[in-house]
Amino acid sequence: MKLKSRSELLNEMIKDAKNYPNGWKAIFGKDNERLSRDYYIFNPNVGIYLLKEYDKNPFDVKGIGGKIARNVDKDIKVDISRLSGDFGILQGNIRKIAENIQKGISPEKIINNAITGKKFDYGVSLAMKGHASASTDKFSRIRETLSNKQKAIDSKLEKMANDDGIYSSYG
Repeated sequence: MKLKSRSELLNEMIKDAKNYPNGWKAIFGKDNERLSRDYYIFNPNVGIYLLKEYDKNPFDVKGIGGKIARNVDKDIKVDISRLSGDFGILQGNIRKIAENIQKGISPEKIINNAITGKKFDYGVSLAMKGHASASTDKFSRIRETLSNKQKAIDSKLEKMANDDGIYSSYG
């Protein structure tokens, strides 16, 4: 597995979503040991991605991840078959968004346009969408099932967070 930065991994997932727009599912949760938010994102045609991220400060989100499986096992399919909500990844062009805001188009209209899939290009598009769950039980089961496959991601995240001082106390 090749480890990728947060932005590299999101770009890879968006590319896969263009080839396979349907069937995406996700389970989200918090890794309290590493102080990260974890996102398991699945597609039966692509496999399983894991993205772990944390807030370095209020303006900087850092993360690492990778494709941890090429196939979605039957055990995992059972957990992701009954999901409770929706998720999506928005992709934006900041210049186009700024131009449209200057033309008087509200940010709310720009975002709603992307979410509803309207064809007006205001600078934001819904690059990936699917069904998701933030159930702590489902998250714990998925995390336990895939724990051996995510050790490299956990180690790299711990090093990044330690280098950023996330684990240091104020003294």
